[in-house]
Amino acid sequence: MRNIIHKAAMKLGNNPRQALIKMIQGGLVFVFGVLMLMVADRVIAESLAQEIIALFGLILAGCGVLWTLIGYLSMSVLRIYHMIKKKD
Repeated sequence: MRNIIHKAAMKLGNNPRQALIKMIQGGLVFVFGVLMLMVADRVIAESLAQEIIALFGLILAGCGVLWTLIGYLSMSVLRIYHMIKKKD
């Protein structure tokens, strides 16, 4: 298990450009999820469909936050870990 985590950390911390792309993608997914929440709250009449759309928007916003977090950790913490553990 530890070896799998180590390999994943080395892979994620190896490419800062890809990490930045993940951060931007996660931010966009989060914003889209929040926009869905706002549309469900202000535009759609109270119904079961409104609640389902709001739930989907909430799930989407949560996924965006997690994706952004992975990108941020890849850019900072895992990059430092990669530099420390890199074998020359």
